[in-house]
Amino acid sequence: MVRKTEWQRADARSRLAAAGRIALAAGGTVTPQLIADVSEQAGIHPQSFRALFATDDEFLDAVQERLAEECAERLRAGLGGLAGLDDEQLLGSAAVALAQARPIDRGAVIIRAERRLRALRSPNAAESLLAAERRHLETLSAVVIELIDELDRDPSWPPALAARLILESYERSFEGWVFAGHDESDFDTSSYVTRTLPTLLARMTTPRGHRAVAVA
Repeated sequence: MVRKTEWQRADARSRLAAAGRIALAAGGTVTPQLIADVSEQAGIHPQSFRALFATDDEFLDAVQERLAEECAERLRAGLGGLAGLDDEQLLGSAAVALAQARPIDRGAVIIRAERRLRALRSPNAAESLLAAERRHLETLSAVVIELIDELDRDPSWPPALAARLILESYERSFEGWVFAGHDESDFDTSSYVTRTLPTLLARMTTPRGHRAVAVA
């Protein structure tokens, strides 16, 4: 059997992660049947699954990375709609653009909860979970920093700190919205998106030409 090139291996892992993202978002867990199903959807023989993902946790981490990459693509696609707006409109539109890019959705909450539960049950898996969470945050933070840069404002906070605060507050607010019984597709109408997030963006930045206030 011809050995797969690194590109072929990465492509196969990506297709499995994409199929797993759909299957796991429905509330499932990694089982032999799920592995068979996602392998079929990805066009990969089930016996090749373990050659690509040695453990279930490694597969879940790849799915989580896929979630972050999808969000980054959606947010970058929405950045072009911010041009030509005045400062007040810009902050509100940027908040809505972030929400519509869905940095987290119900499926992502389910998948991340499953991964964290597995780590709690098996402390040896905690290190790989933390590494996956860092990669997830770094991917999303990079795009939020791009969003902040589109505001025609100068950062008054360190950009990485601002991005982290936005993402963590967004996640907590989104979970509260869903747990309260609201439709996740309406989160862009929530008070967090319409009021809190524009305020955060305003306080983390200053209009170009103004002196930024240092944050300790």
